[in-house]
Amino acid sequence: MKTIKSSSNPPKSERILVSALDFDPENPRFPPDIASGPIETLIERFVRDERLLEVVTSIADQGYFEGEPLLVTKHGSKYHVIEGNRRLAALKLLNRQIDVPEGRTSIEDVVENSDHRPNKVPCLVFDDSTEVLRYLGFRHITGIKSWSSLQKARYLKRLKDTFYQGVEGRNLLIRLAREIGSRSDYVGQMLSALNVYERAEKSGFYDVKGLNPDEIDFSVLATGLSYSNIAEYIGLDGRQDMVGEDLSDKHLKNLLTWMFVARENQRSILGESRNLKKLAAIVESHDAINILIKEGNLDAAFQLSKGPAQALNLALKSIEKRLKDAWGWMPLIDKPEPGDDERADNIRKLAADLRNAIRDKNSEEEDD
Repeated sequence: MKTIKSSSNPPKSERILVSALDFDPENPRFPPDIASGPIETLIERFVRDERLLEVVTSIADQGYFEGEPLLVTKHGSKYHVIEGNRRLAALKLLNRQIDVPEGRTSIEDVVENSDHRPNKVPCLVFDDSTEVLRYLGFRHITGIKSWSSLQKARYLKRLKDTFYQGVEGRNLLIRLAREIGSRSDYVGQMLSALNVYERAEKSGFYDVKGLNPDEIDFSVLATGLSYSNIAEYIGLDGRQDMVGEDLSDKHLKNLLTWMFVARENQRSILGESRNLKKLAAIVESHDAINILIKEGNLDAAFQLSKGPAQALNLALKSIEKRLKDAWGWMPLIDKPEPGDDERADNIRKLAADLRNAIRDKNSEEEDD
C-alpha cells in the first residue's frame, strides 16, 4: 500500500511568466486524450464547454485579479497549472502564445482590442501535484465551485490512484468518502459509472447513430446504474462494480441509445430521469427489452415487463378510462366529426372480439 505523506513545506508564492506555464495533463474537467492531447483540441473544448469568452473579456478589460493565484507544480523549467487552467487559456490567448480557434470571432475581437495582456501572474507553487489534490476536493466537491458529476468522478479516480493504491473493497470506498465528506455508496457508484463511461469512450461510444458524447449526462448514467437491474443488465456485478470484468458492450450500447439518443421529438426513449424506474423493470424482461429495441416505446415495454397478462389488464383499464372520457364529451357535442360513428363501430367490434378471446382463454383454463 502506498504511504500517504504530508509535506511540511507550504506552497511558495511567486509571480511566474505565462509562457512558463503549461496546462494540467490530468485535468479532471476533460477526458485524458483531451487534457493531454493537442493544444488546439484542448482550447476548442475550453471555448465550447468552459465559457472561456467570459474569462478572456474580464482579464482583457480589468487585468488579472491578484487574489486568485494559479496553483502550480514545477516540472523542469516549466510549471503545470493544477488549478486555473481556464484562466491560463485566457492569458495565453491574450499574449498570443496560442491561436484563437478558427471561427471564434468574438474571442478574436476581445484579444485584438484588449486593454490588459498580463505576461506574469501570481502563483502558489506546490512541491508536487498530490499536495493539491485534497485542496481541489474541498474546493470543487464540498466547496463553492462545484464540478460536474463527471469531473467529480474523474477526481475520485485520480485520488484513488494517487493515495490509495493497494486499498480495496469497502475500505477503499470508506476512505475516499471521508476525503470528500460523502457516503461510501455514492463513491462506489460514481467510480463504477466512470469505469462504464470510459469503456464506452474508448470504444468511440460504439458509433451509436445520433449520440453526441458532449450531451451524455453522466449524472443520469450514474443514477441509472444505481438500479441493480440496470447495472446487472450491462454485466456489472452489482451497482458498485468498479472493474466490470463481464461488462457487455452490446447491452451498454443499448443503454446509451435508450438514455441519450434524441429522436424526432428531441427527447430520448428514456425521456426524463424519473423514468429510470421503468427502465429498471424493463431490463428484467426479455420480451420487454425486445419491444423497447424494436419500437422504442418505453411505456409499452414497461407494461409488458410485468408479463403479458398484466400488460393486457393495464391496457384494458386504460381503454376503459379513455372510453369513459369520450362518453363524457357527448352531452357537449352538437354534431360529431365525420367518421366518428365508424370508429365507434370498429371499437365495438374489436371489444367484442377481445371479450370472446378472454372468455375462450378462461374456458381453456377451467378445462385444464
